[in-house]
Amino acid sequence: MKRRTFSVFLIISSLAILLILLDYAPRYLTYADTPVKSDAIVLFVGPDKKSRQEEANFLITQGYARYFLIPAYGKIRDTRGHDPISPGIGIVHSNSNLKTKSYFENTHVEVLEAKRMMEHYGLKSAIFVSSPDHMRRIKIITEKVFDKKDVQIAFVPVRSETRHHDLRDLTPSDYTRMGKEYIKIVWFLMYSTFQTT
Repeated sequence: MKRRTFSVFLIISSLAILLILLDYAPRYLTYADTPVKSDAIVLFVGPDKKSRQEEANFLITQGYARYFLIPAYGKIRDTRGHDPISPGIGIVHSNSNLKTKSYFENTHVEVLEAKRMMEHYGLKSAIFVSSPDHMRRIKIITEKVFDKKDVQIAFVPVRSETRHHDLRDLTPSDYTRMGKEYIKIVWFLMYSTFQTT
């Protein structure tokens, strides 16, 4: 009887913990810092690139950074002018000197390229811009790639996009997107354990 009671208690406790974790899951993904004046604004591309571009442009017009980087396209621009500093710097997946493994997640490649570009131009601080649900993964990858002693990074999500804090607010597509984010985080943590770069 005691064993059965313990089993029931264990099942109920496990379900309670699972429900608490599920309730916290949307909030965990939406990490955000307050923007601070930095050397560069770094834009991470994606299907919602228009809203991300608008957020980056807003930060530029507010004077948060002199340089604007798009690592996925290998582009850097001086925000006081309109021309890229180096139009031939290359695209991550073809012309870049950056070599990565085929199983690297695309955001990981973008962070590595951001680091390469920042080192090349001597930039020591940046604001990373992306969608709210992507910010935790970008932060996790950044902490593995960058040395905190050398570079200061702030993570600023797009303000115009919804930040989900409650499971009841999520649509089926939100659940799908959230699930994909967690799968990508787990995948990165698995393969990055064996990487030195």
